[in-house]
Amino acid sequence: MISLKGINPYAAAVITENILKNGPEKLSILLNADIRQIRDLADKYGVNISSRKIEDGLVLTMTAGEMEEIDVTGETCPGPVIIVGEKLSSLKKGQMIKVKSGNRDTLDDLEVSAAEMNAVVVEKSDDYIILEKTEKRDPVEITGRDRVLVVQSNGTANAERAYATFIFSKAARSMGKEVTIFLLMDGVSLARKGGASNVKHPAFPRLDELMREVIDMGVQIYVCEMSAQFRGIDDSALEDGCKIAGAATFITLLSDPRYAVVNF
Repeated sequence: MISLKGINPYAAAVITENILKNGPEKLSILLNADIRQIRDLADKYGVNISSRKIEDGLVLTMTAGEMEEIDVTGETCPGPVIIVGEKLSSLKKGQMIKVKSGNRDTLDDLEVSAAEMNAVVVEKSDDYIILEKTEKRDPVEITGRDRVLVVQSNGTANAERAYATFIFSKAARSMGKEVTIFLLMDGVSLARKGGASNVKHPAFPRLDELMREVIDMGVQIYVCEMSAQFRGIDDSALEDGCKIAGAATFITLLSDPRYAVVNF
């Protein structure tokens, strides 16, 4: 990566053009902010360009050759991740694909699972994501598990298991663990607006109040996309703090050795 931070736009464009004249397959530039002149150079030399914000600036990445585009709009989970995963497996390191979708949840799902597919996100918007193929990651050696994944598949049909989901999550969060809840099958009923308001344990707050406590403590609650669709649940029908996610997110969480997995 070449840093052009602090250089005026004209000088940055001159330096970039001198590099592009040599025909590199890939060029990454670190800037303070986006520079129109450099984007114009990408058009001039027929290279693909993508951008991503990082902590200390903006990275513009330019690659030679055509970037393939895939539109997964309308594909039902786990269709998008299967299509994208198969395509990524055929690419070489450094090659990129642009994945379009009219569903923001699908793009979020692909972002979460990118590393599992040996890719990194180089750009993302409301209707597309650009992924770059990377080398296969070496296994990560984990000395301790500091995260808890609670999987709930029973929902309000089994009040005891429903309460246990949030009580255990609250306890783990209080112990400093990072906690994620994944609701699937009948478990998604807990995330429907008002779905937990009629469940009350004699010794604990009403179930929806307990769920709100857990969310306010920073616990992420994911709702299985396919299970939600079976029950006619979409984003607008979810309690605040719950988010629809696909199979890619679930598998990525299960594959992460830092998580201890609890099933209810």
